[in-house]
This record gives sequence, C-alpha cells and structure tokens, in this order.
Amino acid sequence: MTIAAAALFALVAAYWTWQWLAPRSASRAPAAPSEIRHVTSASGLFGTAALEAGSAASAGIEIRLLGIMAATAGRNGYAVLRIEPRQIITVQEGRDIVPGIQLAAVGIDHVILERDGIRQTLSWPTTSKTAEVPVPRIGK
Repeated sequence: MTIAAAALFALVAAYWTWQWLAPRSASRAPAAPSEIRHVTSASGLFGTAALEAGSAASAGIEIRLLGIMAATAGRNGYAVLRIEPRQIITVQEGRDIVPGIQLAAVGIDHVILERDGIRQTLSWPTTSKTAEVPVPRIGK
C-alpha cells in the first residue's frame, strides 16, 4: 500500500513539476482581428480592407488582381486583390475596396473598378511566350 501511495505521489509531483517548469508553447495562429467591417463567407480567408472614415482614395494606389470568384445565380462575385505590395483582401461585388474605389462588377476573367465615377477594367496579366530553344539532336 505504501509503495502504491509513493508511486502515485511521484506521478503527481512529476506532472505538476512539468506544468510549472516546462517552457510555454508559442502561439502559431495570428490573433483574430478585433473588428471586421463586412463579414462575408470568404473575407476570413484573405483579410479585409481597413476602411477609415474621411480618408480619400489616392489615385496612385496600385491594385493587382489575384483571383476571381465569379457570381452565380442569386449571389455576388468576389475578387481577391493585392493593394500596394503588402495587403491582400477579398472584396464582394458592390463593396468598397478602399474609400473612393468600389468593386463595380466581377466577370469570369476581369473585374471592373469604379474610381470617382470612372470605370476601369482590371484583368488577368498577359503571359508572354518565350522563344523556343531548338534542342540539338544527338545521333542520327
């Protein structure tokens, strides 16, 4: 009986010693954003645009098309966009990307942005074909 009690005490002491002295594991997941302006089904995947009241849209903002989720019957389309070099967001059709720039329409291979009443088409980047290098034949 004393051996069993001593073994149980040793297990409990080892467990609590490990809990107190073991290094804490680092959190791997980033903290969830505290405020989400537009909650959509895809916005959690890529983030949301930070919309500040009263800030004007700069004409020099670089926007690049990364992905399209085209509209289906009864649902709006989405676009995955890169704003400037570091921010990637998803935007629902009809919503503001940044203040003053709206995602007006989503097509199969392009999106239409509206900046101050002017519509601009943003489509997939074109790929250029490289010149084919002839392969020398060895042995006839």
